[in-house]
Amino acid sequence: MEVDYRPNFEEQRTRYSFCFTCEDCAHFDGETGECLHGFPNEQHRLSYYVSEIRPGTILFCKDFDLA
Repeated sequence: MEVDYRPNFEEQRTRYSFCFTCEDCAHFDGETGECLHGFPNEQHRLSYYVSEIRPGTILFCKDFDLA
């Protein structure tokens, strides 16, 4: 039996101000929306996690650096 973590994750992400997306990263260029390292970032952006169809997994970036 598979458990859907998403409702709990959304509530906890908000409550604890969990930072894990490009928009929170020091390597993110807010003007262009690109990673300063040139990494593809579509699946690391906040819009990916708050879209109508939310992903079943969380993808963390190995170079995330809290801004």
